[in-house]
Amino acid sequence: MKRAGFTMIELIFVIVILGILSAVALPKFIGVSDQARAGKCKAFVGTLNRTVGPTAWSQSISEGKDGNVSSYLSPANITKYTDVPSECNDSVTNAHNSYTFGSSNYDMNFTDGNTSNTPRWTWEKLN
Repeated sequence: MKRAGFTMIELIFVIVILGILSAVALPKFIGVSDQARAGKCKAFVGTLNRTVGPTAWSQSISEGKDGNVSSYLSPANITKYTDVPSECNDSVTNAHNSYTFGSSNYDMNFTDGNTSNTPRWTWEKLN
């Protein structure tokens, strides 16, 4: 009589192989959510530099405020141009912010504009 199915040895081998694969892949996916949150703030810095900064700077120049945009950087003004991610919601009104996502530390800095330069936000990984 011929039986169809897997033997116990075959099933054990499959379980061992799946265990090895998960042990190799799991460390790769541990910090993915922290990396995504940091990436979201980094992308937000790019959005600030492309949309909010130049718009507020040109408005400041036209009003004779020499390119200083600090007075325009209220959360209400920022949300007119872009959505502020919850991961970096205090970043638009402060000159310096520190963030920790998992075991990595980041800094977001703001440099106000002047008559010849638009305002600039920067994002850097500290460790």
